[in-house]
Amino acid sequence: MDQDEFLQKLDQIEEQAQLTLAEFPKTLTKERQRMIIALVRYIRTEADRSLLFQRNETENEALARLRSV
Repeated sequence: MDQDEFLQKLDQIEEQAQLTLAEFPKTLTKERQRMIIALVRYIRTEADRSLLFQRNETENEALARLRSV
């Protein structure tokens, strides 16, 4: 699964959790849905951070190759 597909799936999970939260006002359900939403947001942020570090690493490697020529 590529990064874009992964992030789309996280969006779907968050959307469904938010819809469930709106439809079922029971306290326990709300807490579970809030946890799902928080986890999805955390995973998305970490995935973005990881991708950013990979991009920077690749750019640094390319610069190092250019400098060595």
